Amino acid sequence: MSDGTGESTPDRECYRCDRDVAPARLFRVTTEPPAALSHDYQTAERFCCPDCAAGMNLSEFSERLKAHARRGERPVEE
Repeated sequence: MSDGTGESTPDRECYRCDRDVAPARLFRVTTEPPAALSHDYQTAERFCCPDCAAGMNLSEFSERLKAHARRGERPVEE
């Protein structure tokens, strides 16, 4: 994989399965604690492969969220 400058871009590991994945294929998973717990927990960011994201049902959520955003709607709470 190239970053456009002729340098190769190193793969990153999925935090769940430890597979090496090209950065362009990784899901970024960010968790932010609610205000009431923010003094005990920090915001965290991890990267995971498409298979693990699908296993956590993140790909479906992402598609639904993006579809609402394209239409200028707020997602419906389920």
